[in-house]
Amino acid sequence: MSATTSISSDVVLTAKRQLAAAFRAAAYHGFNEGIDNHFSLAVPGHDDLFLLNRYGPHWSEIAEHDILTIDFDGRVVDGEGEWETSAFLIHRGCHQARPSARAVFHTHMPYATALSMTVGGFDTKLSQNAMLFHGRVAHLPYGGLVDAAEEGCRFGEVIGDEITVVMLENHGVMVIGVDVADAWQKLYFFERASQMQVLAQSTGQPLIRVSDAIADHTAAQWLKEAPKAATQFEAVQRVVDGTASPLHA
Repeated sequence: MSATTSISSDVVLTAKRQLAAAFRAAAYHGFNEGIDNHFSLAVPGHDDLFLLNRYGPHWSEIAEHDILTIDFDGRVVDGEGEWETSAFLIHRGCHQARPSARAVFHTHMPYATALSMTVGGFDTKLSQNAMLFHGRVAHLPYGGLVDAAEEGCRFGEVIGDEITVVMLENHGVMVIGVDVADAWQKLYFFERASQMQVLAQSTGQPLIRVSDAIADHTAAQWLKEAPKAATQFEAVQRVVDGTASPLHA
């Protein structure tokens, strides 16, 4: 526990509760794939420790005691349970490569994953939601299951400072945020935008795309809305915690 002695226990507990709520919210919206996939959060005030879900629980039941504190050598410095190999390697690669990537969420969400299998991929000039990500999407070719440090490092290599989403080709998606609420908002709106795109493409009709200038403008407007991510996450947290008022459920 010496690695966490300088961290307020209240700060860590709050971070664990928020991350656990994000898992339950993802399950609520159908973003999970059984007990697989993983979310991480850099420990507040530390660049060399991160929180990660232990392997085993279904996302709908994850609570703060299911969140491990791990160092870059893979040592569990707080919590009970074991991490899954690909989860540790992917998230270590991301947090090591980009300390500003505080929250890293990886899922196999159905619509985003479907687009990761297409040549055209995700189009940031189709819907208003999609424009949130204009100029901020990277791509990583598939290299097999992540079972070696070198493969984990590949994930870190593609997350430049402006990247908020990585399309993992033939695999899924990875979303990067400054905190849990920010990552959750991006995860939610990316899947919604992916769903809209898949539905629009399924009509077989020509698609209407905005110009780069409009997409850039809308992306900038989205950035101004960033503080609202906390309100959005608080709302979904009330729902998954069962504390929403009947009038607002």
